[in-house]
Amino acid sequence: MITLELGNDSFSLDGDIITLRQAISAVESDGGLSNNESITAVVIDGETYALNHVEEVLDNTLAELNYPSLRIQNSYEIAFEALDDCLGYIDQLLDKIIITTAEFNKGNIDEANLYFADLIEVLELYIHLITRIHATARKGNPEFFADNEMVKNLEIHLFSVIKALVPAREKNDIVMLSDLLEYELMDNLKQWKEKAIPLIQQSKINI
Repeated sequence: MITLELGNDSFSLDGDIITLRQAISAVESDGGLSNNESITAVVIDGETYALNHVEEVLDNTLAELNYPSLRIQNSYEIAFEALDDCLGYIDQLLDKIIITTAEFNKGNIDEANLYFADLIEVLELYIHLITRIHATARKGNPEFFADNEMVKNLEIHLFSVIKALVPAREKNDIVMLSDLLEYELMDNLKQWKEKAIPLIQQSKINI
């Protein structure tokens, strides 16, 4: 029998009977997680696994898994961990910009359009993630950002570039598209990587 304690709440689980799936469900439904907390990983024999990587052992009992522990994080912590994903997106986007503009400049319009569509898809994922992270970081430490608008300005510029890309693509204005991608968007993304993301990382406080 093991006892889980979360905040002011505690409850017992029989590790010889309860499966990992049932334990996760019990913590999420009865364990007293706050609204901004969630289970993000499982630690089994000292190794940490994201929830989407433990499907094969979800129906094993806790005893069979040597009594794993659950990693619980709040939205603030999760946001800062996701900054690494943003850096990965930026590297992908910079590579895709080079490929896409090269095809446009060669006159391979059909091929370039395919690369462009792929680029926009990744860009949308990046924008969705970084804007949420920035909002969470700003809410957690408003004093840090009060006198520093660099991240906000980069967001505004990024949205303006996206807004300009749409009509350029609709008009098949290859020169405008190439300029926006190769200069405006690439420069913006590099500033995110070199300045804005490190700045957000500096803003982290213990919550």
